[in-house]
Amino acid sequence: MTQIENESALPEMSFLDHLVELRKRLFYIIISLVVTGIICFIFSKEMIDILIKPALNLNPPIQLQVLKIQGMFVVQVLVAFAGGFILSIPIIVYQIWAFVKPGLYRKEQKWVGLLIVTTFLCFIAGAAVAYYVMIPLALRFFMRISEPYAVSTIIAINYYIRFVVTLMLSFGVVFELPVLSFILAKMGVLSAAFMKKSRKYALVIIFIVAAILTPPDPFTQLLLAFPLLFIYEISIFIIQMTEKKSS
Repeated sequence: MTQIENESALPEMSFLDHLVELRKRLFYIIISLVVTGIICFIFSKEMIDILIKPALNLNPPIQLQVLKIQGMFVVQVLVAFAGGFILSIPIIVYQIWAFVKPGLYRKEQKWVGLLIVTTFLCFIAGAAVAYYVMIPLALRFFMRISEPYAVSTIIAINYYIRFVVTLMLSFGVVFELPVLSFILAKMGVLSAAFMKKSRKYALVIIFIVAAILTPPDPFTQLLLAFPLLFIYEISIFIIQMTEKKSS
């Protein structure tokens, strides 16, 4: 029996087996989100202190306030959900891989460790860029707009936290594009030539995605769109390297 035949001799699963497997993987993902969400809720005060630092580091600092009785509880839940999702990324990636594993060759099944680590690190890198670069830049921009007016910069903390969390999660998702491109290139679905040819369509899609993922203002949409364009070019480079290695 040849090597290709050995690789292809994988166990077949019926449609019902796939449904059972999908339910099991979704169950594990939900359990992971609940457990990590509870852990993050316990440490929500420390996480909120970190998230409000960009506002406090401005000169003058932004004053945050609670406008509703349940305001801080809603903020804690939002922060716990976002933190739980980030911590669960390795488990989510593994469960997705475990679901599609029966359809992969044995050599492809060895990618799981690298895939989990790379996916998690790319998401953290995107969130870090948002936190350390984009959020301070956006806050300074919007505060300067209000300087000529006789108004106090007092912002509801739930709105501020939602703004920060949305940007961090959006940048985390965007930074997964090179990983996704690598996987699709390995599967033979995506090529560097196709991505180069589709640049003008990608440009439109990028701005649409940026408008969906960010708060409804043009500045933050541009903050996400420009890095996404840069990552698109990086993805083309990664696919080119993958194609050269394969050839």
